[in-house]
Amino acid sequence: MSDWVEIAVRIPVAAQEAVSAWFLDRGATGVQEDYPGLFPGDGPVISGDPAEWGGDAPQNPAPDVVLTAWMPPPALPQTEGQALRTFLTELEAVVPGAGDAPIEANLLPEQDWNSQWKASWQPLPVGERFMVCPSWTPRPEAPGRVFLCLDPGMAFGTGTHFTTGSCLEFVEEVMTAATTPIDVLDVGTGSGILAVGALLLGAKSAHGLDMDPDAVVEALQNAERNEVQDRFTASAIPLNGREGSFGLVLANIMAQTILNLADPLTAVIAPGGYLVTSGVLQCHEDAIRASMESHGLVFDRARRDGTWVTTLFHRPA
Repeated sequence: MSDWVEIAVRIPVAAQEAVSAWFLDRGATGVQEDYPGLFPGDGPVISGDPAEWGGDAPQNPAPDVVLTAWMPPPALPQTEGQALRTFLTELEAVVPGAGDAPIEANLLPEQDWNSQWKASWQPLPVGERFMVCPSWTPRPEAPGRVFLCLDPGMAFGTGTHFTTGSCLEFVEEVMTAATTPIDVLDVGTGSGILAVGALLLGAKSAHGLDMDPDAVVEALQNAERNEVQDRFTASAIPLNGREGSFGLVLANIMAQTILNLADPLTAVIAPGGYLVTSGVLQCHEDAIRASMESHGLVFDRARRDGTWVTTLFHRPA
């Protein structure tokens, strides 16, 4: 295996865009930003156009930011560090303080990250009824639990993060209280965990939407793993509000995306149906609630963990 170079620099916020672009132009496979108050979801926030990841990251309260980039072989720490120092020295003329920014560059031994992650992810009870289980591990003894087996691949959603877990808990509540089978729409389906969970608890059908075609494939595969593929469909077609009428709509996406999709999102909720929103920072809770209520929904309750909020709404029958 070949070693990669991990290079980190603390720079003034005014230099962030220029330095991120420099990293990517030089061949970095990714750039991670870090600052006080930033709590990523199931992974790091990647620098770039927010429209590409639908993000609504919290504002940086600090005057600087730490950027970390990863350079593939045959990059060397000394070479990359010197090149970045030269660039920052030139940038000093535009952004005071950039030239003295501390840089750390080190070799990062290449590892089988996928195998390490798989080894660390163990079966997880969620709510009162679910047991989320990696597809590659034996099922543990869990009387009364419904097994939800997943291999998310590159898609979002394993149940380990509060946003996904709390959505599953609301799915459980809605499905347990339902007196007749209902249809489910999962917007931003990712691994398909929420839609599959609803199907395992008796949903009549579920349809997943995701802008990432790879996520659509993985969601369909996870539906097959849980033997609910006959009731699950998925596509990469954007939400337009004409998908049908659903008793449960799930939107575990970022706050700004929920606000942008408020019209079509609320248009597909059946009378008496429910909407679950998540992926929302608590500082945006009021905006989400105001938007949904302006579209005729009624706030029921919310789950919070100090950073994120997951909210349940319903449309009056």
